[in-house]
Amino acid sequence: MAARKAGGEKDGGPDLLRTVFEVIAEIGPRDGVARRAAERAGVTLAELYRQFPTEAALIRALGRRVDEQMLESDQTELDALPARDRVFELMMCRFEALQPFRAGLRRLARARPRDPLLLLDTACRLDRSLSWLQTAADLPTRGLRARWSRRMLGLVYLRTMQVWFDDEGLDMAKTMAQLDRNLRRAESLAGLGERRGQAEPAEPAGQPA
Repeated sequence: MAARKAGGEKDGGPDLLRTVFEVIAEIGPRDGVARRAAERAGVTLAELYRQFPTEAALIRALGRRVDEQMLESDQTELDALPARDRVFELMMCRFEALQPFRAGLRRLARARPRDPLLLLDTACRLDRSLSWLQTAADLPTRGLRARWSRRMLGLVYLRTMQVWFDDEGLDMAKTMAQLDRNLRRAESLAGLGERRGQAEPAEPAGQPA
C-alpha cells in the first residue's frame, strides 16, 4: 500500500469529535448524547454546540477530517500506480481514518436511514469528498464524464461501507476484498483509465463543476 501519514486527531486536549461518536456507539443517537459527550470530554455544552450544533454538522466535521487524512497520502507513491489502484489506496485511507468512529457511525447510519435532510447533506459532502479523491488520483474532476465517475465511485464507496461496518478484522481484509471487487466491476464505467486534462464533453451552460 502507498504510504500514509498519520493524522486526524487534535494535538492536546480532548478529541471532542471522537468522544461524541463513542457516546453514540454506546447509547445510540438519542437524547443525552450531548450531555454525556461534554462531561466525558471535560468541556461545556456551549463548546460542544459551537462545534457540532446538529447531526449534520457532526457528519460534516467527520467528513472534513477524513478528507484531510486522505489528502495526506504520499502523492509520489500514488502517481506510480494504475488509476484503479490509486482510487483503491485513497478509499482505503478513508476507511482507515474512519475506524475510530465505526461503531458510532454504524449506529447513526442505521438509526437515520430515511432522514431526508441528513441524507441530502451527506450526499453533498460525499460528492465534494469524491471530487477531492479524483484530484488526488489524477482523474478528471470537471465535465459530464467526471460527474458520472463520481456517481459510480460513490456507489462503490457506499457498497463497500456496508461490509466495512461489520468488518471486525484489524487488517480490514473483508473491506479490502470487497472494495477491490467493486472497483473492478465499476472500472470502465467510472472512467478509471482517464487522467486530468483529457478532452471531455462540454457541460450545459449554468451548471457548476
